[in-house]
Amino acid sequence: MKPPLIFLLVVALIAVLATRQFIKQRRESAANDVSPVRSIMVEVKSLRDYLAPDRRSRQREHIPVEERRYEADFRPLNGENEIGLVLNAADYQRLDRGSRGELKVQGTRFVSFTSEAALAARKTQEQ
Repeated sequence: MKPPLIFLLVVALIAVLATRQFIKQRRESAANDVSPVRSIMVEVKSLRDYLAPDRRSRQREHIPVEERRYEADFRPLNGENEIGLVLNAADYQRLDRGSRGELKVQGTRFVSFTSEAALAARKTQEQ
């Protein structure tokens, strides 16, 4: 028995969209790798953490420990546009809303955040 044409079209569409997403992620990763590391003085505007939506609702009922996604928005002190970045849990825990400091980014990738207090301590040690 021959599968219906609509089924074949849906499978082909899914394959095309998945390939497109994979290529987009590879391009973004390559662009981040060749970008220089930039240092920007910023203020932490907002912090968000939420459950990563990688499981269906039925699976959520049985898994007590789920993966979380951490994001932060930074407002540059020089008046540029806000920067939204995805962070890992350790970096997220070190941030406080409203704190100011030096943000280092490579393209769209978070590298580090150093608070003003840590920057001042480092300056006094160097002198």
